[in-house]
Amino acid sequence: MAFIIQDDTGTIADANSYVAVQEFKDYWTDRNTDYTALTDAVIQSALIQSTSYIDARYTYVGYKLTGYSQTTEFPRGDLWVCDATSTIEVEGVPREVKQACNEYAQRVVSGDELQADENPEGSIKRKKEKIGSLEEEIEYSGSGSSGAFNNYPTADSKIPSEFILKTQNTLVRY
Repeated sequence: MAFIIQDDTGTIADANSYVAVQEFKDYWTDRNTDYTALTDAVIQSALIQSTSYIDARYTYVGYKLTGYSQTTEFPRGDLWVCDATSTIEVEGVPREVKQACNEYAQRVVSGDELQADENPEGSIKRKKEKIGSLEEEIEYSGSGSSGAFNNYPTADSKIPSEFILKTQNTLVRY
């Protein structure tokens, strides 16, 4: 798969990353974190995975800027942030999204799996096995999951709550 960086207009066909390799390197250099053992191909793969995770993790306020053909969730139209004195429309791929992408990518290169595989039965609550006469009993909690999203507080906190409509089926803000 090609490594294709989304721009601030949302018009890059088949874009699959919010961050360039050099942006990743600059971000972690600023934080005095050594990435020199990583090849560009490894960083690219991690950035693609983290972009996919950001896009799947939340349901965002607004709409994809260029519509259905846009392959990433950002940039978005009708996305605003407020402070004490003003309301500002967010344009392009927000700085906070790029920071989160770098943080999640660092988790990927450290060996973390950002999202667990889907389990249609839900998570396993209890498992009983019996060898004689081959008996197995599995009790599931919940009614299924679409893949659990792991929590990464540093990365998760980079994306402002004003951007998020829903997270893991919970209403956050509209």
